[in-house]
Amino acid sequence: MLGVIAGLALLPSQVSAQGTLTLSVSPTLFEMSGSPEQSWTSTVKVINSNKFEIRVFADVVNFAPQGEAGQGKFLSVLETETDGQTLAEWISLKDKEIIIPPEQSVQVPFTIHVPEDAPPGGHFAAVMIGTKSLSDEPNKMKVETSQVVSSLIFLRVAGDVIEKGAIREFRSTKAISETPEVSFELRFENKGNVHIQPQGDIKIFNMWGQERGVIPVNRSTMFGNVLPESIRKYNFTWSGQWSLADMGRYTAVATLAYGEDSRQFADSETAFWVIPWKILGLIILILGGFVALVSWAIKLYIRKMLAMAGVSPELHALKQNVQPVRRAKVSVVAPIEAGILDLRSQLRQTETWHDWLKTLSKFISLNKVFFVVSTTVVVFVVLIFVYIKSASVENRSYEVTIDAAGSEVKITSEQLAYDELVKLDLSANSNVQVKEFPLISIVNQSGVNGLGAELQLKLEKEGFTITDLDNDFSLEENNTVIVFSPEFADEALELSKHIDGSLLSAYSDISEERTPIVVFVGKDFKNGVE
Repeated sequence: MLGVIAGLALLPSQVSAQGTLTLSVSPTLFEMSGSPEQSWTSTVKVINSNKFEIRVFADVVNFAPQGEAGQGKFLSVLETETDGQTLAEWISLKDKEIIIPPEQSVQVPFTIHVPEDAPPGGHFAAVMIGTKSLSDEPNKMKVETSQVVSSLIFLRVAGDVIEKGAIREFRSTKAISETPEVSFELRFENKGNVHIQPQGDIKIFNMWGQERGVIPVNRSTMFGNVLPESIRKYNFTWSGQWSLADMGRYTAVATLAYGEDSRQFADSETAFWVIPWKILGLIILILGGFVALVSWAIKLYIRKMLAMAGVSPELHALKQNVQPVRRAKVSVVAPIEAGILDLRSQLRQTETWHDWLKTLSKFISLNKVFFVVSTTVVVFVVLIFVYIKSASVENRSYEVTIDAAGSEVKITSEQLAYDELVKLDLSANSNVQVKEFPLISIVNQSGVNGLGAELQLKLEKEGFTITDLDNDFSLEENNTVIVFSPEFADEALELSKHIDGSLLSAYSDISEERTPIVVFVGKDFKNGVE
């Protein structure tokens, strides 16, 4: 069996030995395609960031997947067991011992020669650079006693290549959540003989079918590959903007594409619920009270109609046989008409505004049940319309956290919206003369998803440099405000002219994490772009 040397994540290689030695390589991943009997040469750049000279050793090992989190293991070359069929045996290094001067880099050349009988499919190896040679004692683990970085090599040999994959599992870690914040696990299985990188997205929809989030999967990464006959697990977290209209059942749909020879697709979906128990309990209590109030008011109204028709409510309820009496015919709205006529008659007898108001107040007091119930019904209907309007909002702000082999990458809906705007705007990539201007950050506090992205694109076209784009969906501000350090007052005033005369606010204690000028986007900017 091949000897295990180390297990490392598929991430850019850089190590630091207790703060005393820093070593890194570039590139961290080669992806190549070739045919039997083909040869080519490339180089690995080894960077010494230290203020002293270091001596490093270069070795070649095979690489294999380990676990589902993107981890891998490095395997030494044993010719008696591999018979020349592994990638590490096809790679030859020109120099195996390298001296790197302080704060400089050295190119380490290597040559790959694919043999005539190379099996088709994917082959994987790594060029290991360390402060000790791995070949001195091949049966011992050296990573613990030396500093080692690696440059991975993924080679695809032409021939009977099989590209086949499937989503093995896709689920949310919570079936029910009180807030719109859920984590997802997606496990993708590679059933072929070459490495594949599934790319696509996960779209999240609320119970009304409105899109509430998009999670990009491997759109701009080199390290999301799934090696042959292995399973790769991807972890994501979605945090959405809270809205009462969005509570209920959510559906997340994963759609991925993979393959170089022919594009293939895999999809899966899962569901979860967002139910704020405390708020839902209060709503149920209010609805129950509303139904009880309306039911009681209807009974009172019916009693009054019966009284106007000359029927005793008690006798009518008991259904007793009584002597026929002449009953007046009344309509459903008769009590309301009678009340209006009575009020009109009383108002005609008033002579001053004071008497008019006194009469009206007395009438309302005598019929307070009717007015309370009517007001409650009107408020209820208004709330229903507000709820429907809120539920029909097409886009809301959200934030996505992607677990990339142990390191978290956060992406906001503003950043994704900006990427889409750049794709659609052909003039976005045109040559723009950059202004000599302080760096600018943008924070969307309007509650309208995408306004910050629109402002960034607008300012970049005018030569401004935007270093950060974020959103704060805990607030819904109406006004756009430019916050700046006092020494940049003139620059902030100039910037305000480019954002429809936005408000200015000097703040000497501006966070060190922020740029000297921060634009907090409000709803008023929406009017400026329409």
